[in-house]
Amino acid sequence: MSYSDLLKPRRDVLSEDGIEGIIDLANLEDRRKRKLEARPAEFFDLTYPTSDTRRVVETIHRRFSGDHDAPGLFLLEGLKGSGKSHLLVLVYHLLVNRAAAQAWLDRHSLSCQTPADAVVVVNKFTDLPLYSIWDFVFERLTGKRPERACVQPGLDEVKKALGDRRLVLILDELEQGIRVISDSAMQAQNIAFLQMLSEWGNRENRVTLFASVYSDQVEPGSTLKRVPACRVRFEHSADKARVVLHRLFENYLSVSREAFRPVIESYLGAWRRHSAVQGDGIEGRLFDGFPFSPDVLDILLDRVPARGGFQNVRGALGFLARLVKLTHTKADIITPAHADLLDQEIGLRLADLDPTGDLIRKARINLNDLARYPLVGAVGSAAMLYTVSGTGRERGASREQLVRAACAPGADINEFERALFALQRYGSYFHAREGRYFFDIEENTDAKVEFRSLLVPESRAKELICRLWRDDMFREPESAVILTDVEQARGELEALQTGRLRFVLAPRRLTPEDRHALYFGLNERNQVILLEPRDPGFDALNNRDLIKWAQRVLAAEELLATTQEAARKAEYERIAREDRNSILTNLRRGGLVYVRFEQFAAAAHQEDLVEEESLGSALTREDVVLKLSQEIYPLQLIAEHVEKRAVDVRGRPVKDVDRDYRTILGFPVPTHANSILKAIRNLCQEGKIGVRHPRGDFSGQAPDLSDTELPSATIDAPFQRTRPPQPTLPLPPGGGSMQPQPPVAQPPVGVPSVVAPAAETREIVVPGQPGAGALRQQIAARLEPLVGAVVTKARFTVFLEITSGDLSALPPAIRGSLSGAASLTAEINIASEQLGGKGQVEQFVERLPNLPGAFYSARLEVSLPASQDGRAERA
Repeated sequence: MSYSDLLKPRRDVLSEDGIEGIIDLANLEDRRKRKLEARPAEFFDLTYPTSDTRRVVETIHRRFSGDHDAPGLFLLEGLKGSGKSHLLVLVYHLLVNRAAAQAWLDRHSLSCQTPADAVVVVNKFTDLPLYSIWDFVFERLTGKRPERACVQPGLDEVKKALGDRRLVLILDELEQGIRVISDSAMQAQNIAFLQMLSEWGNRENRVTLFASVYSDQVEPGSTLKRVPACRVRFEHSADKARVVLHRLFENYLSVSREAFRPVIESYLGAWRRHSAVQGDGIEGRLFDGFPFSPDVLDILLDRVPARGGFQNVRGALGFLARLVKLTHTKADIITPAHADLLDQEIGLRLADLDPTGDLIRKARINLNDLARYPLVGAVGSAAMLYTVSGTGRERGASREQLVRAACAPGADINEFERALFALQRYGSYFHAREGRYFFDIEENTDAKVEFRSLLVPESRAKELICRLWRDDMFREPESAVILTDVEQARGELEALQTGRLRFVLAPRRLTPEDRHALYFGLNERNQVILLEPRDPGFDALNNRDLIKWAQRVLAAEELLATTQEAARKAEYERIAREDRNSILTNLRRGGLVYVRFEQFAAAAHQEDLVEEESLGSALTREDVVLKLSQEIYPLQLIAEHVEKRAVDVRGRPVKDVDRDYRTILGFPVPTHANSILKAIRNLCQEGKIGVRHPRGDFSGQAPDLSDTELPSATIDAPFQRTRPPQPTLPLPPGGGSMQPQPPVAQPPVGVPSVVAPAAETREIVVPGQPGAGALRQQIAARLEPLVGAVVTKARFTVFLEITSGDLSALPPAIRGSLSGAASLTAEINIASEQLGGKGQVEQFVERLPNLPGAFYSARLEVSLPASQDGRAERA
């Protein structure tokens, strides 16, 4: 169903040429009768008797039927398009074409007696400007062109020229006629002549003056308004709508308003559901203006005329006729959304109201770009109609107005919201300000970047995320790779320089299979540091926000290269900078955790033992290495591990031992190139191992060997004496050679002394737990199977990170005197020795600081009693 089932559009409305929307007084001279004004019967048929029209007809009847109180001046005031010319043409046909006029009068129950001897003088001053109005009048009265006089004629001269006849003057655009007279004296005389005629007409009905002006605040309106007159200001808005409807629909006057009720109630119900109706007056206005919504009539009959009206020859009525032609087969009600901006004729008409001359084109670009959103065309077209018809604070449409324009009964409000959101986000010329939505030639750079970002492939965005993470946040472009694919990451790792730490930044938590596959067969794999997000749910390369920000950064950089305007360049640079910072901020929130292998099984990943070590707030390479070297793999820990392997490393070169620690997963990771060398030096100095080298044997003292010499030294058991270095002796004077003195005899080396079986030392690492209680349970579970275990060293870490929360809930020792919402990161490390057995350790844990939301981890060194065969007893 459509409104055309109730109201039948007139034939010319649907014709190819369309309706003649402007009534022009000059068209009365069309002798070939092609213009409507020259066809009185058709003109009367299209004329609706408004209240102003009825008052003018009744006053004319009174004047020419003997009522001496009826004024002789009819002053029509109104903006362009208000109906002044139509009313003047009606008066002309009432006086000149009396048969057609009488049929119209009878049809609308009106009476109008007009004189048969009246001389009707018509002029539209924009078409025929006059230097002296009296010359023009005298020529019409006498048929002769009078000699031009310097002063306007007096009343007697006019009476003589008129004789026994009556004079009716119909003057359109009178202000323009006076304004174009450059001589101020002639302007004054013309005004005086009109004043004389109007005052004479007020005394007797020999002369009657009909004049249209824009305003009574300027001449000649300011003079004529002082004469008693029938003044018409076209202020009845309901009449405006009826005039339009009667002109567009041939059966408008015969259709019952109740026939519109089902459609109107359906629309009202939909609009109320979407909170788009305020007050109760809209129902009556829907009945009065059907099939046009009140919003359409407000725009075309009030807002547009207030801006000066359309500048072409068709006007607001022609615009409404075009809407009827576009919608008569498919719409139940015509709303602003039906002013389809992509329709060529609608665009041409709206261009009359576009002061910039370019706004329509730019808005069309946005609507074409966003055509995939079903309601974008409707929302955008409505917003444009409100934009070009409004000024100041009234420019553009409110959300309620857009809902009424775009949402018919049964429409999905979510589609409307998506369309409005798309225009705000991607429409480079669409703006939202103070609750109003409008188009503007000022470019919305954010929206332009947002739309351009839709064209940026996600693959490029992910590459940018990886680059920012590795180069800007982790700050290691040379020895770090981003794991997007396991095999690709392995290849990139193998291509990196060995002999130093290599880092793998995983954008998500890896599966055990991926971790195993990453390390399997890698060269120096114990030097590969796998870092994963601390947040288990974080996935940098599938995070929609990160991808969108990256696409916007790339789009802004592309647009930056296309403009030379400094202001736009600055805007694009700002957007790229802000979105780049957003990426880095969110990457920081994801945090890092170090994935440490305690055991790597070559057979299958199910046998791997992996621990996740918190890195706290460490995000850069420097901070991560510092954390690893000081807390996870301190030099003392590496030295102790080498000491435990004393039997395995004896007789082996230091460089082979160093290679072990770079290769074997599960060994402590040498965080620096000389970590193993330092550990061996310390062990040798402490007398726990011996070091033999051609330059000397060392035990109980630091080896006097450089870092280039020490790798070729051999590790041995500790011994009591050291063999001093063998100096290179200088040649004796006069040549010859000097033989070195034989070495001092030393006790046999390599024969270890008999020692009692030593207790076994074992390390237990408990990763972060949500609270001290959970940590105590985990430690108890680990110590329970170890009979006779004694904890000799322990380090506990309490890590707290609050990104946004109330600091008042934290102890004053952590927050000081701060309170309220803020972000906080804190890490507490507590070390102790000789804690004792399982019970004592649990008691110690229970006394740790209680920080809500913190994670508690521990690293314990446990001593197990030795059995007779030298191995620790097992439970």
